[in-house]
Parts: sequence; structure tokens; C-alpha cells
Amino acid sequence: MSLAERLRAVAAAPADLKARAELAETLSREGATEEADAVWLSTARLACGRGEFFVALALGRRYLNAERLEALLREMAARYGAGRARQGPVVVAPQVAPFEGYVVPDDADDQLFAALKLSTDVDALMLPKYARMPAIPIFEELPPDDFVALAHEVEPVLLREGLELLKQDSVERKVFLLVQGQAKATTRRADGGEIALGVRKGPTLLGEVSLLTEAPRRTSLTALGPGIAWRIDAQRVLELGTERPALVERMRALVKDRLLSDLFQSSRVLAGVPNRDAVVAAFTVRTFPAGAVAVEQGAPPPGLFFLLHGRGEVWVTDADGNAGQVADLDAGDAFGEMSLLTGQPTTARIVLPEGGIALHLSAAAWNLLKSKAPELDQGLAQLADVRRGELQGYLAEGTVELVEDAVDDAAWAIEDPEDD
Repeated sequence: MSLAERLRAVAAAPADLKARAELAETLSREGATEEADAVWLSTARLACGRGEFFVALALGRRYLNAERLEALLREMAARYGAGRARQGPVVVAPQVAPFEGYVVPDDADDQLFAALKLSTDVDALMLPKYARMPAIPIFEELPPDDFVALAHEVEPVLLREGLELLKQDSVERKVFLLVQGQAKATTRRADGGEIALGVRKGPTLLGEVSLLTEAPRRTSLTALGPGIAWRIDAQRVLELGTERPALVERMRALVKDRLLSDLFQSSRVLAGVPNRDAVVAAFTVRTFPAGAVAVEQGAPPPGLFFLLHGRGEVWVTDADGNAGQVADLDAGDAFGEMSLLTGQPTTARIVLPEGGIALHLSAAAWNLLKSKAPELDQGLAQLADVRRGELQGYLAEGTVELVEDAVDDAAWAIEDPEDD
């Protein structure tokens, strides 16, 4: 299409971001670089101001020079970051009527001037600065400097049916912010069969645990069709921590909050606890390396643990010194409850062969907490009764296998226009 036709398209739909992007592309092809740059900036600003966070980010990262990109990201941080408006409903971007009677000039130079005038005055088309914008995971809690630093690191990924985003047993440290589309979560059984765990829908985070641990992934995530995600290199984010330690701590805190939320929904012991804030405040989050012994058999009561990520092995050594694995632990399972309640030494050894993350409540913290959360006390007592029976059964003759030395739709903003 000619420049005149692009101008008419913008006049007919002033808020159409794609029409504006196509105008900028045409200006660039015709050698009007300065005009094209100005239109790219105004288009990205318009996307930012109308709630199209990822379109704004994609356009800015791709088409703006360093100075203009910095200005755009600062504007985005003000609307979507920690200082954003938080009250009231999310406001829908206003409808914009066509520019009736718009006439495209015949002269080529006049058309360039018209392109600038038509495309760069976008403030009236944007939401007011006090409007509450969509909440963007991770970004929504970051102050401006950290917001800008992270925005420079993320990379867009176009999804297609069957694209594997995260692979079980992989230690590659990637996080995906799924914007549009769906991804299915699966895990592989010991016999090679596959178990479907559910479907994740955007916007959501995928693989965020790699910000906390190097433990191998326990699930695979595969795209179910077309969509858009933004990839974050977790290792690069951790490297940024040398320059911006607060950024890493904030991102880790967000991941921990999500793990805690999942735990309260899935745990039989915690599901009935009404005083959640008091319980969460009493716990600390601990990260274990591969092969770590979280609890040693016969040790003084170490407190209560809930496994947030990873898997655990429960080992028991009998009176003759023979050790055997008696149980497995998965995310959401508790351990340490028997010694916590009885005050007696621990009855088993807990090993995390691949490492993991656990929520820990010390014995001292438990004594302060139990009066505030009697439901937790009752749930632990019931769990301890079940666990005591299991251990007694496992230690009965013939039930333990003995071992030796037991240890152990904005795709256009990302796609290349030359592909059209």
C-alpha cells in the first residue's frame, strides 16, 4: 500500500495500533527514517496508554533507539509498575471515532508532514494516568529502575501447537510469562507413561521456580496452539542481582508467594487454617541443593516442613543399622510433624535427591503460633497418627527393602513484516 493509503487507514481507525505500525513501516521503506521513528514511538506510547502492555514492549524493543526506549519504559513503569494506580476497576480503552472528512495531501512532502501530525498526537486517545491498568505478573510489583532492567531482558516467543516450552528433568533456567494462549502440563511416570496435570492459561507465569532452585523440572509444559509468551532467562536475572539485588529479591518473593498460595489450596493440613497471614509470617522458605539431607534421623526436633517444590525420600534405619527407603514425598507433603508434636528425636531421614524448596516452621516458632492456629495443631496431630502407623508398618519384618550406605493476538507486533 502507498503512503496515502496508509494515512487513510489511520484516519479511518485512529486507535488501530496495527494500522499505525504499518504506516511507520511504509515511511521506513520510503526512506523517511526520522518520521518513521517518531511514528513508532507514538504507536508504542499509544499501546502503553490503552492497556496493550506487551504490544508496547514489543514495538519499543524492536523499533526504538536507546533513548526513546528508555523514555517509553519509564512511562510503562509509571502505568504498570509498583507505583501504578491500584483502586477501582480496570478501565476499558475509549472508543475513537474515525476522522471524518480527512483529506490526504497530494504532495509527497506534505504527506510526510501529515503522517507526523496524524500519528504522533496520541494523548487524547490514551487512558488517563490515574486509570487502573491490567496487572502484569512480576512487572506489577517492580519500581521504575527494576522495571526497566527486566524489560530489557525479556524476549518474545510466538507459540504454535506442540511447541515445548519446558521439559521435565531439564535444569535449563527459563521462565515464561504466558500472555496469550494455553499450555498443558504433563509429567512422565516411571514406566514412561504420561500423566496430564492440567492446562495453564495466559496471563500466567510458567517455570518460575527456576528463580529459586537449580533442581530439575518435575513437569513438561507444551503449547496447545498459537499464542504469545515472553521468555526470561532466570540465570541472567540472577546475574542482574549483582547490580540490582532488590530486583532478584522481589522476583523471588513473588515466586514464593505463588508457591505458598498453591500449597494452601492443595495441603490437607493447611487448607482449613483460617489465619493464613499469621501462619505464613511464622514460616521461612528454605532452598536445598541436590542430595541435601533436610532432616537427620535421631536429631532433635527440627520443626515442621512443607515441601513446596521437588521430591523427597523418607529413609529409616532399624535397630540393626539397616537402612531402607519407606516413602516418597511430593510437593505439598509435610515432614517433621511427629517430632514437633512429641518433642522426641526424629524417626526418619529426609533426603532431597534433586534439591528442592520447603516451607519451614521452627519448633520455637511453633510454640508461638499454635495458639493462633489451633486448626493447624489438629491437622498435624491427624497427620502424625497416619505417619506413625505407616512407619510402624514399614519397620515390620519384610516390609523394608534393605540397602547399604543409603543416602542419598498481538503477534503482528512480534512477527517480521517482511514475512507477509
